Amino acid sequence: MKILFISHDANRAGAQIFLLNIMQYFQKKQMPMHLLLLGDGMLEKDFEAICPVSKYPQEKANANGGFQDRLLKKLGLKDNNHYQEAKKALKTKLLSENFDCIYANTIATALVMPELLSYLKIPLISHIHELEFSIQMYSSAENRDFLFKNSTRLIACSKAVGENLIEQHSVPSGKIEVIHSFVNNKDVLNRAALSSRTDIQIKYGISEKSFLIGGCGNAEWRKGLDIFALVAKNVLGILEENIHFAWVGVKKEGEYYEQVIFDATKMGLANKITFIEPTPEAIELINCFDVFTVTSREDPFPLVMLEAALLRVPIFGFEKTGGCSEFVEDDAGHIVPYLDIPAMAQAIIDYKKNRQFKWGERAREKVLTQYSFENSILKIENLLETLS
Repeated sequence: MKILFISHDANRAGAQIFLLNIMQYFQKKQMPMHLLLLGDGMLEKDFEAICPVSKYPQEKANANGGFQDRLLKKLGLKDNNHYQEAKKALKTKLLSENFDCIYANTIATALVMPELLSYLKIPLISHIHELEFSIQMYSSAENRDFLFKNSTRLIACSKAVGENLIEQHSVPSGKIEVIHSFVNNKDVLNRAALSSRTDIQIKYGISEKSFLIGGCGNAEWRKGLDIFALVAKNVLGILEENIHFAWVGVKKEGEYYEQVIFDATKMGLANKITFIEPTPEAIELINCFDVFTVTSREDPFPLVMLEAALLRVPIFGFEKTGGCSEFVEDDAGHIVPYLDIPAMAQAIIDYKKNRQFKWGERAREKVLTQYSFENSILKIENLLETLS
């Protein structure tokens, strides 16, 4: 079987890293592959080390255009005077490869599916990593309806994603396969074993004696960096001794980040929260956390949650946000009602005072037994075999 993988870009983010892991696995099995990238990113060379990579042609977007133009511009697809000629060349290239199926990763690939399926008459598997807010943001109604209708099968990265496809988009349940996302367990555990908590905390200016409450992700509304700051305010309003907060992965720019910093300063948290830029030492930092918070308003199945769980860090999150409560249940951390910030603060304080809970051990056990790479990749292989 020869597969055409499609990714909306090659940025170092959860869905793209997930795809990279899948493709590296199939590379070892010598499966013929080709990747079509709709945008750029720092993982591009990693993908090129696996298989040939093509780029979707770019065309300059109309600054005053509608949603479609704005989305194209956001994805970097419109900036080429020879756009139509380049698309014809891509069509010729892809047709010559004689692919057996298409594997489209994320809802953002819906943008190009009407065009590609007009000449690639082969089965389509669409891997959906998004819940409703992101689905609405990264796809037009016309394109996502086309994607859902024309996908032979849809992979949902969590039960929450699958349920949303059924309830909000009337996708037949029999068309959906829930295959949970995964991380590279061996790599995470090896890196943690080689790191020194003391050295890492000194490097990033965090007191070694602190009870460290952490979060990780982009500085964006969906990820809830502002909620994290409010949780910090509530916790510190009850118990301040030797408590510190750290968020990993913050690009210190943009209107949202400036708003969060404004609030944090006004709340007197300037010395109580450390905001850390994106870093290759994210695993080492998470290994320093005593508690990992998922303060997202919406998060299908955060991979960083699995990394924290592997490192025996209990997970605290909100109901109705996606895969966090699906993973945590009642034994790997604590889930509180949606955006009930005082409840999360109190749950963290209770844990600090009474850490005989075995949540961290259970969290690690779940990743190793229920959410492993081996479990999920086998399901993907079986799904692909049904197409051949």
